[in-house]
Amino acid sequence: MLRLVGAVLVVCILSSGAHAQQTFQVAPEEQKKPLVTPPKLVRFVEADYPETEGEEPVEASVELDIVVGKDGLVTEVSVARSAGEAFDEAALEAARQFVFEPARKDWEPIAARIRYRYIFELKAPPEEITTGWLSGAVLLAEDDSPAGSVAIEILNERDELVRDLVAGADGTFVATDLEPGKYQVNILGGEYGDLKVEEELVAGQVTQVIYRLGAKKKAAYSGFGATAVIDAPPREVVKRTIDKEELTRIPGTRGDALRAVELLPGVARPPFGIGLLIVRGSAPQDSESFIDGVPVPLIYHFGGLTSIYNSYMLEKIDFYPGNFSVRYGRRTGGILEVTTRDPAQDRIHGVAEISIIDTFITLEGPITDKIQISGGLRRSLLDLIFPAVAPDDIGVRQAPVYVDYQFKLNFLPTKRDRVRISAYGSNDRLELILEEAAGDDPAIRGQTELGTSFYNNQIDWTRRVGENVDQELAFNVGPTKITFGLGDEFRLEGTFIQTYGRAEWRYPITDRVRLIAGLDVYTAPIDLNYVGPQPRAQEGAGSQQGSLAAQEQVFADVDSTIFRPAVYLESDMKLGKLTQLILGLRMDYFSEISSFSVDPRLTTIFTVAEGMRVKLGVGIFSQPPEFQESDVTIGNPNLDPIKAVHLGAGWEYDAFPGARFGVEGFYKYLWDRPVATPAGEAPFFVTGGIGRIYGAEFSINIRPATGRHYFGYLSYTLSRSERKDGPLEPWRLFDFDQTHILTAAFVYNFPRNWEIGGTFRLVSGNPYTPVIGSIYDALNDIYIPIDGRVNTLRNPLFNQLDIRIQKKWIFEGWRLAVFLDVRNAYNFQNQEGIIYNFDFSQQTPLLGLPIIPALGVRGEL
Repeated sequence: MLRLVGAVLVVCILSSGAHAQQTFQVAPEEQKKPLVTPPKLVRFVEADYPETEGEEPVEASVELDIVVGKDGLVTEVSVARSAGEAFDEAALEAARQFVFEPARKDWEPIAARIRYRYIFELKAPPEEITTGWLSGAVLLAEDDSPAGSVAIEILNERDELVRDLVAGADGTFVATDLEPGKYQVNILGGEYGDLKVEEELVAGQVTQVIYRLGAKKKAAYSGFGATAVIDAPPREVVKRTIDKEELTRIPGTRGDALRAVELLPGVARPPFGIGLLIVRGSAPQDSESFIDGVPVPLIYHFGGLTSIYNSYMLEKIDFYPGNFSVRYGRRTGGILEVTTRDPAQDRIHGVAEISIIDTFITLEGPITDKIQISGGLRRSLLDLIFPAVAPDDIGVRQAPVYVDYQFKLNFLPTKRDRVRISAYGSNDRLELILEEAAGDDPAIRGQTELGTSFYNNQIDWTRRVGENVDQELAFNVGPTKITFGLGDEFRLEGTFIQTYGRAEWRYPITDRVRLIAGLDVYTAPIDLNYVGPQPRAQEGAGSQQGSLAAQEQVFADVDSTIFRPAVYLESDMKLGKLTQLILGLRMDYFSEISSFSVDPRLTTIFTVAEGMRVKLGVGIFSQPPEFQESDVTIGNPNLDPIKAVHLGAGWEYDAFPGARFGVEGFYKYLWDRPVATPAGEAPFFVTGGIGRIYGAEFSINIRPATGRHYFGYLSYTLSRSERKDGPLEPWRLFDFDQTHILTAAFVYNFPRNWEIGGTFRLVSGNPYTPVIGSIYDALNDIYIPIDGRVNTLRNPLFNQLDIRIQKKWIFEGWRLAVFLDVRNAYNFQNQEGIIYNFDFSQQTPLLGLPIIPALGVRGEL
């Protein structure tokens, strides 16, 4: 709890063996200025009466010249008038431990020199001093300036709060009369981050300290995640973090943190903004999202409007576009790691928001001093709007609705342990009645429905084992369900019970070598029913051979279990002062294809100058085929794992605090890709496809370490992604190849709590396959398209400006905000594809989303 300290502490020590009387003489140049106040002694230390063998004890006085620093501590002391060597040494030793309230000039602390008379008097034997003091200053790491009035908590070994202080404007503080022993000092630095330090106090002594805040933030933009006792090494060539101060403020995202990932370098724009994660030219299924270290089946609600986890309950988002650590496996694209925030420990907090898209509420707070909980609930409001805007030939049985929830319990049983129990889930549903056939396809008529849901239940335990080993254990279980139907010709219903466990241990072998070992196990019983055409390649398939009505149906009733265990080992070695070497090895097993994979990875980091680093990385990555490709009834269980090699080189430079420049180059080579057999004949898929992806990324991040009135991003990606579907097939463009991706975002806080920001994107259009003719199918009375060469045409350049305006009012104990988030602010009609007429003789551009304004109100407790 933050408190103001409004009293000056004056301590009078009544000694019984020697007594000191003090007089102050401020230097003449200080006396001339009327606004200067001299130092005031607040901590007196009793000097030991010197032993004088063979002599009678006498009274004596020693005059000292003492220099008191701006922090109130003694920086210099010398003898001005001696009383003999023994008395001089005793007086000097005691005076060095004095603590003063510093001298001030116009209320600002200054250094001052004073004359102090230390008098030794003969009294009764002194009483023993049984307490200690903690004195010091809190500074900012970037320039050693005072951190200001930060809160300081001091806890004893029983985790009891014994002092609750607020540092002065100059960053100084004093905690008096503390029992000897070990204490935990918590510095609550707000935007500069918190700091936890252990101190040991000795009776009769002043422990003098200086704490510096913001060092981690300055060194690397690693967000505000919880820091383990033994930090994991940086295990990747490129890691990009969105910290919690910016998660909900990026224009065009409606305050949704996970939508902001699309603005990072290397992330392609999905058509219609539907929420696919397309990383460095890889297919969406080649990348994976994690929440607190556990994979999740989806990260966005349908349509990509909103993510499935409330942004006000997140701590940070880490994005690894390639060359990621062996901690992550089973994917060849990129990794998105979402870290949730621990509940508040001080008091009850909450957020409630309503907009034209959805509404949500969150609450969090402590139950006891060791247990805290948080929870959130969100529901869409689209079902109130959609029936009014749906075309007349579409009957709405179930308007689009999404719901998600979050619950978290944080338990701190001991100083070595942290236990977290969490539950979160998502449910989306839409049902339509199509009175007319869609696109003149007689099969797509009648009931159309889409439903997805998942419910995760997780427990993780972090423990310090012994003095040097950190242990992390996590276990998650929960069902995932999907229902998708198009008329009578296509139906998919599936239930997956995902069970996932992870264990990791970190151990520093020496001060230069750290070892990380771990294992993770993924298992999922599957119950799936499928009715529809024979599954084909998901990417590079052109028009997919036209109508559902013209394709032969297949039936699949699947009841099986996927089992994917893995072990990994990683070492972090410091070779001298400038080089860091990270070696990793991961081994996976994929039960659905009965195959092992072994993936070595290597990253090297060179510190070439202060604030400047060069990173090089290479690694092998493996991924199992998709379920429909390896299932025994509709696919080929004899496929090999998909393999990829990542080569990466990065340069980053912290030009000044709060500004980072980066350049990254990358190359990926893919092999053993599953490709469809000609005419869809058994075994339907074979191993034989390859791919290549290469490019460069340029980025500038502006995040001021102080003040934080603004922040911004500027990034540009130049890349090319190609595929080859067999030894005799030509190279072709990937479905989501985007040569140029330019993104700029900037947010500024104006006076009176106004905040205005904008995001601009300029992106190459996606490739598409032209239709060069058609064949009439008399049996089904439809035209079947004839494709040209795959992905030889491209949609026009995409451009969009998003704007966000927010006004905030701050009241005692709560805040109110009104915001307007506008996507596609100038309503540009971007082409997302092509629509053909019934016989494919004419075509019309398929336009993207128009201007979408979202007005909302939010209250924060």
